[in-house]
Amino acid sequence: MSQSILKISHLQKSFGQNHVLKDLDFSVRRGNVISIIGSSGSGKSTLLRCINLLETPDSGSIIYQNKDVLKASNSEVNAYRTRVGMVFQNFNLFSHLTVLKNCTLGLTSILKIKKDEAEKRASFYLQKVEMSAFVNAKPHQLSGGQKQRVAIARALAMEPEILLFDEPTSALDPQMVGEVLAVMSQLALEGLTMLVVTHEMAFAKEVSDEIIFMKDGIIWEQGKPNQLMQNPQRPETSEFLTRFRQC
Repeated sequence: MSQSILKISHLQKSFGQNHVLKDLDFSVRRGNVISIIGSSGSGKSTLLRCINLLETPDSGSIIYQNKDVLKASNSEVNAYRTRVGMVFQNFNLFSHLTVLKNCTLGLTSILKIKKDEAEKRASFYLQKVEMSAFVNAKPHQLSGGQKQRVAIARALAMEPEILLFDEPTSALDPQMVGEVLAVMSQLALEGLTMLVVTHEMAFAKEVSDEIIFMKDGIIWEQGKPNQLMQNPQRPETSEFLTRFRQC
C-alpha cells in the first residue's frame, strides 16, 4: 500500500464568527486521487486554500513528509508551496503574458531555473495538455477550456508532488468541460497525487481512489467511490447525492 504523503489533523478555520472548517482529519496516499464533494459553502475550497497555505488555519496540523508545515520556517514553507500546486476555478493566468511566459514565470522567479531550461520544461507540459500550438497566444485569445489547460500545464511545470484542483471546470461552458477532465484523468493514470474539489460526479466516481463528502465544515463521510455513491452510510450524504442527481 502506498505511503501517506499528506496528513491533515484537527484542522480548523474561521472567518470572524463563521466557523468554516471544524476539526477535519484525513490523509492522502501518494499517487491517489481524492475528490471532495458537497454543497456550496461546505468548506471545500477553504480546505484546499488552507492546505496550500493561501489561508492560514486557526489550529490543527498539516503534516507533509513527517513535518508540520504550520510550524515550519519561512524557507520550509516556501519549499512546501513549490511541492503543492494549485489549479484555480478562474484560471488566474496573467493576461499580459503569453501562454509560454505564464508557464515559465514560476520556474524562473521561484525555482530560479534558467530561461532556456524553463521554456523547455514549460513546452513539455504544454504539449502534454495539447496546447503547444498556442505558446505565443495571450489568454484573451483562448477559450475557457484552453485557459484551464494552460493553468494545468503551468502547475505541472513546477513538478509538484501534489496538485490541488479547486472546481476546475465550474467556470467552463459544458462543451469545454470534457477536454479538461480528460487531461485530469490522464494525470491520474500517470500516478499524480491529486485533491479535486468538484461537482463532476461521473469524474469523481470513475477517477477517484476516495471521495470525501463535506457539509457544514465537517467531513460527514469518506470512502471508496462505489461505496459512497451507491451505498452512502449517512443520510446527509444520501440527501446530497439525491438532490444533485435531480439538478
